[in-house]
Amino acid sequence: MDSQSSRSGRIRSPVKEMVCGHGERPILCTSTTKDNPSRRFWGCVYYEVQDACDFFRWADPEAGRTQQDSEIARSRKKIITLKTRLKDVEWKLRIVATLGVVGWIGFLYMLLHNPHNLRQPYGMQLIDR
Repeated sequence: MDSQSSRSGRIRSPVKEMVCGHGERPILCTSTTKDNPSRRFWGCVYYEVQDACDFFRWADPEAGRTQQDSEIARSRKKIITLKTRLKDVEWKLRIVATLGVVGWIGFLYMLLHNPHNLRQPYGMQLIDR
């Protein structure tokens, strides 16, 4: 049972398949450059220690876009979300405006078709004696 659970928990790492020019497995590093800040990459274990072998591979080759491309994608997604929200708000505004117009028309209709209340102040009616 232990051997099965440990086997199922293992994930094949691309590091086992990669070796640098020194024959060593590369290590996962984080870029600090202006063009690729905080982007992860695989590099030689001896980088900046011995003669480097120039081994380099991005850890996320699918996302091989620059930071600017990812910012553009985020901005596009945000624009789509904002356009959707704008349409919802415009629809609600149309409903409220329509209800407002209908309400005022109804108020004016009631006011004009009940002239008796216009001639006398509210609550003060003449009493016949």
